[in-house]
Amino acid sequence: MRVAALSLAVSAGLLLSGCGFNVSGSGDGDGAASTARTDDSATALALDGEVSGEITSSSGINYSDGSRYQRFSLPLTEGQAVSLTLEGALPGTLAVFNGDQLIAQGEGPGLAFRAKSAGDYLVAVSGRGAEAFGPFRLGAKTIAAYDGKPLMGEGEVIDWLTGSAQDYTLHVERPGLYTITLASSAFDPVLRVRGPNVEAENDDSGGGTDSMLRLFLEPGTYTLNAAALEDAGRGDFNLAVRYAPLPGGMVTRDGTALVSGQVAVARVDGGSGRRFVLDVPNAAQVTFEARSDEFDTVLHIDGPGGTFEDDDGGSGTNSRLSTQLAAGRYEVRVESLGGGSGMFEVEARIDGVDAPVVEAVTAP
Repeated sequence: MRVAALSLAVSAGLLLSGCGFNVSGSGDGDGAASTARTDDSATALALDGEVSGEITSSSGINYSDGSRYQRFSLPLTEGQAVSLTLEGALPGTLAVFNGDQLIAQGEGPGLAFRAKSAGDYLVAVSGRGAEAFGPFRLGAKTIAAYDGKPLMGEGEVIDWLTGSAQDYTLHVERPGLYTITLASSAFDPVLRVRGPNVEAENDDSGGGTDSMLRLFLEPGTYTLNAAALEDAGRGDFNLAVRYAPLPGGMVTRDGTALVSGQVAVARVDGGSGRRFVLDVPNAAQVTFEARSDEFDTVLHIDGPGGTFEDDDGGSGTNSRLSTQLAAGRYEVRVESLGGGSGMFEVEARIDGVDAPVVEAVTAP
C-alpha cells in the first residue's frame, strides 16, 4: 500500500501574487500580480495533446525573479490525474493553478497532479531565471490512478511521484524468478525491494535511466519502493512485476553442498553473490569452474588449504581455478565482477572422486 495518501494542493488562500506571477493581461509589468484566470490570453492545452511555445523577452514577467512565462488553459474533471511534460531548449519550470490556489509546481521535465474539482486549470511555463529563454513543447496526458490494492504475484501500477518515495505491497504465492521494473520519462527512477531474505536496489539496469531487478522470491509479502534519484523528483511512472518459473535444479539458497562432477545452476543479482560448500575427503587436486553468458564471473575459494580467487581463468570472462587442496570443508563463492546480474553454472571436480550419475545438483 502507499505510505501516504497523495495531496498536492497547498493551503487555501495561497495567491498567485505570493508566487510573483503577473497573470492578467499582456504581461507588461505595470501593476501588481492578480489572481489566476483562464482568459483569452491563455493558450488551450488538451489532454493527451501537445502545444509548442517560446519564452522571449516579450513574454509575461514573474515579479519574484524576473523570469518570463507563458500560460495555458487545461480543462479537467474532478479527480482527474494528469502528467505534464516540458521538453525543448528552454530550461523551464511548471506551475499549475486552480483559481487562486497553487496545485503543483516544479522544475521540468515533468509534473503530475490531481484535479480536486472540475474546471479550467491554468498551467504556467516559466524560464528558470531571468536569463532563461527558448522554445519548448508542453504535453498533458491522463494517468490511470493507482487503486491502492496490493499486487498479487504479477501486475502493474501506473502512478506518480509527488516529491518523496512511495511504497507498494507485493504478495508472492509461487517461488520463482520475478522481474520488477520501474520506468519513467519524467524522472530518473530508483527501485528498492525488501522482504523475506531480500534487500535489493537498482538505478539504471532497465535501459536508459529505468530500473530493473530480477530476483528469486519465496512466498511472502514484499515491499516495492519507488523513488527518484533526485530527492524531489516528480512525475508519472510504471511499476511492473512479471513471474517466471525456476529452471530445473536451480539452487536458490546459500550453503548448498557441491558434489564433485555435478553442475549447479544458480543466479546472482547485482552486488550479491552465491555461496556453496565443498567437502574434500582427502588431499587432492581440485578444479573449480564458474560459467555465465550474462556476466563476468569471479570465483572465491576459502578453507583449510588456503584462500584462492580467479576472474578470467576460463574461456572468455568465465572463471577457472585448479589447485592442490588439503582435506576439509571449503566455501565456494561466485560473484559478478562490476555488480552484474544473471544465471551461472558452477562445478567442482575432485581428482580421484567419481562423479555421480545424476546430472545436476538438486535445488533445496
